[in-house]
Amino acid sequence: MVNKEQEEKFAAFKEDDLKNNRGRIINSMDEIRFLISHPKECAIHQKVQLNEILTFATLFSDYYKDYADFKILQDFPVVDKNVYRENWNKIAVKKYSELPDSRVKYTSGSTGTPFKMVLDRARHGRWIAGNKVFREIVGMESHDKGIYVSANITDKHIPIDRQIRDNMYYIDCAFLDRGGVNDFIDYLVDNDIHYMTILASALERICLMVQEGKVKPWTGHFVGIDTQSDMLKESTRKIASEYFKCPVTDTYGCEEFGVIASEDGSGYGRLVNNADLYVEVLELDRDVPVKEGEIGRLVITDLYNKAFPMIRYALGDLGSIITTEDGKQYLNQLAGRQADMLYTTDGKPVNYFYIISLLEPYQDIKQFQLIQQDYTHFKWILNTENHSYEEMIVEYSKNLFGKNSEWKFEYVTELPKLKSGKRKMTVCNIVK
Repeated sequence: MVNKEQEEKFAAFKEDDLKNNRGRIINSMDEIRFLISHPKECAIHQKVQLNEILTFATLFSDYYKDYADFKILQDFPVVDKNVYRENWNKIAVKKYSELPDSRVKYTSGSTGTPFKMVLDRARHGRWIAGNKVFREIVGMESHDKGIYVSANITDKHIPIDRQIRDNMYYIDCAFLDRGGVNDFIDYLVDNDIHYMTILASALERICLMVQEGKVKPWTGHFVGIDTQSDMLKESTRKIASEYFKCPVTDTYGCEEFGVIASEDGSGYGRLVNNADLYVEVLELDRDVPVKEGEIGRLVITDLYNKAFPMIRYALGDLGSIITTEDGKQYLNQLAGRQADMLYTTDGKPVNYFYIISLLEPYQDIKQFQLIQQDYTHFKWILNTENHSYEEMIVEYSKNLFGKNSEWKFEYVTELPKLKSGKRKMTVCNIVK
């Protein structure tokens, strides 16, 4: 079906990009499309770009000049947000970072560590292009009418004329917290919104109300829903897909890099954005690679950012990557934040998946959080009126964490949110 509005607005976007941006975004979209669908060529491209950005950093970033004799990426240190914040002026390359057309990005600081970084104009163009291409893979065309539901939208100060121009409209998820789910559904239908990007926790809230029969029937037309930021539960995906009558996919990304990996409908997981990034998976306590498919620390190098070279940046997230026969890489598991990883009574890490999969089938448990005080003492916080699960939960938990583990329960009507709008499913209070 021809979408005249989408075609007209995308044509205007291309014309503006050519006139004011030398076609950087459109050209980057073409290149990213080709590279992520041709893994052999992408591997060559990645190798060349990696050498270029490492060489650039050693020449122009004061922080990285000591690594001028590097031979391989692993000659560079693994760094985190604290290193970047403490050495910001040494890392930034002023001839790019201080240009008026560079773009400053801020992380939410939801984990207690706010962070500012900058993208040069060309890198920002690829940041935009990557978002468009990965949405496009699952049917969400650029400039089709969409909505973005996230936290702290008002802080972004996005002018309404830009929203109209981009055909992308923004709503703060606090609107849903105020009981406006049916008003939100009316907005989607009345304004003929075709797809939605939304925090997974916000979509979960909608789905809980759908399950309780509190949401009016869906009469709109969606081509897809893409979730971000939080862990997408399979039960949420199923309910949302059935209610909105469209596919629900999940994207893993951040303000610093844009799309890191995004589901492409293949069933393998999230396709890694090797066109823009080089992703390593390292052991929890050593800077060495894990075996294929094993969970480790996700460490990322940006292949393009000249304003603020980001080399071997440890995001603090845990995951695993597999490689398919044709050479594509997929982030097939996301295992939460390293700081929130829980441990057995004898000190072994526990896969985040096993914690979620325990309670996900029980739909009357609206929200949950597991807190580990030390290696022996744990507490489940549950948002449910049904208190009959305790014996089953304790039995499963002892099998998972250790027979000598001790368990408590607390019941609430709402779990608190972080500043980013996310909710933690696990909290580890072990001091290491």
